[in-house]
Amino acid sequence: MFNKKIPKRIIKIIKKLQKKGYTTYLVGGCVRDLLVGLTPKDYDIGTTATPEEIIEIFPRSQIIGRRFPIVHVYLNKNKYVEITTFRGREELDNKIKDNYGTPEEDAFRRDLTINALFYDINNQQIIDYVGGLKDLKKGIVRVIGEPSKRFEKDPIRMLRAIRHASRLGFNIEPETWEAILKNKSLIKKVTWERLRDEILKDIAGFWVHSWFVLLKESGLLYEIYPFYKKLFKNSKFNEILLFKTLKFLGKENKLTLEQRVILFTFAFLPLINRPYNPLSFKRIPGFDRQDLLKLFWALFFTFRFNRVFFEKAMDMLRDTYKILYIIKRKQRISKKYKKKSYFDEILIIARFLEKLLDKEEKSVKKNKGL
Repeated sequence: MFNKKIPKRIIKIIKKLQKKGYTTYLVGGCVRDLLVGLTPKDYDIGTTATPEEIIEIFPRSQIIGRRFPIVHVYLNKNKYVEITTFRGREELDNKIKDNYGTPEEDAFRRDLTINALFYDINNQQIIDYVGGLKDLKKGIVRVIGEPSKRFEKDPIRMLRAIRHASRLGFNIEPETWEAILKNKSLIKKVTWERLRDEILKDIAGFWVHSWFVLLKESGLLYEIYPFYKKLFKNSKFNEILLFKTLKFLGKENKLTLEQRVILFTFAFLPLINRPYNPLSFKRIPGFDRQDLLKLFWALFFTFRFNRVFFEKAMDMLRDTYKILYIIKRKQRISKKYKKKSYFDEILIIARFLEKLLDKEEKSVKKNKGL
């Protein structure tokens, strides 16, 4: 069915586990993507082998995670395949030391029906315990089990429902949607690191515009960013500019994550009382470090585990704003900026922002009849 589309190295790993007597399938998102014609970003494997048994079979591997161990089997220095032992029933967590289970028990623990499909490479068949195939064919995003209880257990599931509805152009089924509206405040219980990482996944995706729209419609946006409603009282804020930026991010899949974060952050400059157009400054404008920190912390909550990334992103935003000023002034860009390791990246961003701001300025003048 899909064997020819699956990398040979993944097939080899699965067959090696099966040869040792372990039930092993492709699991989750990669199966969903193969079924809808998308190329999976990663190929995850589920198996009855325990982490220790996986390590014995694949010496070039590493166990990560405390709550529920996952094994990374390395294909090379930087690329790995994630292998997870099938988990047992959720109610047995914290009661059994190693709560491993059957493929069926594992499927019912997953977040959405369309994410709980398994693929058997031997029979080339889809294994579906939760009605995921039916929902996939109908274009429906549905939480497994009673939605409110599942969201109480892990509020991140609300964000994942919105992500996959946005990514696939699916509808969130009514019961799941109503549960999101009812339980949206639970998202505040999620740790900053988890919440930030989920947001970064969506900013990195082609579905970012639809994601933001659904986030707003569900009310989750105001729980995650309580400042958003107040932004409308700020004359410097332009939601149209924000949505145009999100549409651009959805089309430009070659942008780095740093570039995407900078563009997303730029749209929220009014949070630190900074105008989008730098021409209001007489000289090349800079940023106070505390203002940059305030802006990035408001949008991403913490730098923990990602400090190098965010420090670089702050530097890039600062220099993008300066380059934008120079471009709009029609001045030459000096060598000190061109020597920056990220100059080519910020120049692309500055050029886009120049065009975007020009269009917004012309639109304003037209509406005023100037």
